Amino acid sequence: MLDQYISNSSYLEFPSFAVAVFTLLLALVLSTTIAMTYKWTYQGEKFPNNFFQAMVMSSTVAAMVMMAVGDNLAVGFGVMGAVSIIRFRTLIKNPRNIIFMFASLSIGIATGVFGYAIAISGTVIFSITVFLLYLSPYGKESEQKFELAFTVLDANALQSLKSQLDAQDLKYANQRMRRTETGIRYIYHINLGIDVDHYSFYENINNLEGISNVRIEVKDNDDQL
Repeated sequence: MLDQYISNSSYLEFPSFAVAVFTLLLALVLSTTIAMTYKWTYQGEKFPNNFFQAMVMSSTVAAMVMMAVGDNLAVGFGVMGAVSIIRFRTLIKNPRNIIFMFASLSIGIATGVFGYAIAISGTVIFSITVFLLYLSPYGKESEQKFELAFTVLDANALQSLKSQLDAQDLKYANQRMRRTETGIRYIYHINLGIDVDHYSFYENINNLEGISNVRIEVKDNDDQL
């Protein structure tokens, strides 16, 4: 049965050069629209340029693959085998980023099978939805993520710091600790509300007795991706 499907497939029926170029350019334009929508609605401190580039390029690659495969079963199996050799180790932790990447790939798939109306309408509706969510109360970040590093001289100083954090109802977690010549060095991950001034927070921590070498650094809300 498999031989029958393979023999009936039209391996040489590829789109013309003009159609292929138009398809790839359309995929590029639409994925760029998705990527720009992501940029305009991004709320993190450090913009992930690599992720932005991946969104722009992914649809072109997906469209090229879909045009090359067409309705040919043998070529489809070959593509699956080639992709299985490549190991994608990038971990995307933010669900919003996963949706944007999937949207860009979907554009490439839709244009690759010449579903231009689907790709264009999908891009428009997706972008409008993103902007509406961005302007809604659900689109605003409620917390800022920071990395707080400090050195304590004794257990009393550490307890004073924890008491101040608890008094402000802040979320924090101890990530690392190591012993140094001047005391014990701690690194905390801490969440501050958007309305909290982290400069004032730094000064308050730095003024605590027994706390030294305080450093506070903004963490990327998307964990790089």
